[in-house]
Amino acid sequence: MLSCRKQMFRSVLRVAFCLSLALVDVSCFLCPPAALDIPRGPAARRCAGRGSGMRMMLFPSADVKKEAWAWSHTERNEESKILRLTAEIEAQGGKDKAAGDLLAERRSLLHQLIQHDYAAYVRAATALGGMVDRNDLPNVQDVPYEGRVRKQPQKVDISLLDKSRAVNREAYEAELFPSCSLPNVTYTESPLDKVLLSIFRSLVAKETGFQSEKEGILGLLEQGREYLLRPGQTAEAQNRMVYNTLAGLLTPVMPPFYKVFMSGIIAGKQYGPWPWAAWLTSFVTPTFFGFLVGPSRPNRRKDGQLGGLVVEKCKFLQESGCKSLCINQCKLPAQQFFSQELGLPLTVTPNFETQECQWSFGEHPIDVDKDPRIPRGCLSECPTREALVSMRESRSCV
Repeated sequence: MLSCRKQMFRSVLRVAFCLSLALVDVSCFLCPPAALDIPRGPAARRCAGRGSGMRMMLFPSADVKKEAWAWSHTERNEESKILRLTAEIEAQGGKDKAAGDLLAERRSLLHQLIQHDYAAYVRAATALGGMVDRNDLPNVQDVPYEGRVRKQPQKVDISLLDKSRAVNREAYEAELFPSCSLPNVTYTESPLDKVLLSIFRSLVAKETGFQSEKEGILGLLEQGREYLLRPGQTAEAQNRMVYNTLAGLLTPVMPPFYKVFMSGIIAGKQYGPWPWAAWLTSFVTPTFFGFLVGPSRPNRRKDGQLGGLVVEKCKFLQESGCKSLCINQCKLPAQQFFSQELGLPLTVTPNFETQECQWSFGEHPIDVDKDPRIPRGCLSECPTREALVSMRESRSCV
């Protein structure tokens, strides 16, 4: 038995070493090209620019240092090379008509800037506003969204509650946070999304003992809301319910496999996560979690490294309109499951103004109470809040 374990351990280490050597080559495919004037062939020059994420962070170029300086001092903003490149791109007719080398140089500079100075990157991305598509930014979690349009508030099925309960509205009107004002998105579900959603709903019903008659995501949200509104309900119980549901969805086979080849947990001892764990997870996740959150795409974490994923407009948050459901039945249990069950830290950062959501694999989360991005009060148009004010007891949204 001991000999077999040693053999497996050596095999995993060999795989880890080989993949680590290939990591730069994989990064070549993932990262945007840098405008480097190196006297070599086009393919070699492109690879040299793309596969240098770690080197950019450790040894920032003079352009990046100047860019960070320009955005760290308001009076120096006009010295920004990113602004000059953007002006040239706009003068040529915008993204669709501008020269590719200009777009590549700006994209590369933004990627280098986020690794060198995140605060300067956020100021630069914010200043660019609608001139740069959000899909072209390496990270958007702290970048404001331009051009919002009001949407109609969602309604909750009040039949979940006893209408005879006394109303205590004043406790819930304080410290309201504006709900998302962007228009709702219509989601297209693939056959895989429908199958996974059906399985997930069945597992939730098994955990809670309640099955909604509604179809699709609205039925799932009604199940979650019914569980939230039960007397004496706690955030911890909701976290555990979703944690158990995720464990059932991934089956008993997936976690052990992930622990060995992603998190580096062998014979009860953790040697990882391996270098590829965060970014590879960010590429696999959109396929299997789209049924819950909608379309998403890999991007960069706020430290500029690979391993990020941005949900363009979260289906779960849009259809629920509820901060409590988002925090207690998505964010926290997902973080706990990846950290405790799979061995990979995860930070989920919802944006309640835009309903975007940043998933950063390999990044340790901070407590909700200490997270400045999480509003203190309920969302102003939250349908769960309207239900809560019909209940006798005073309860918080989180």
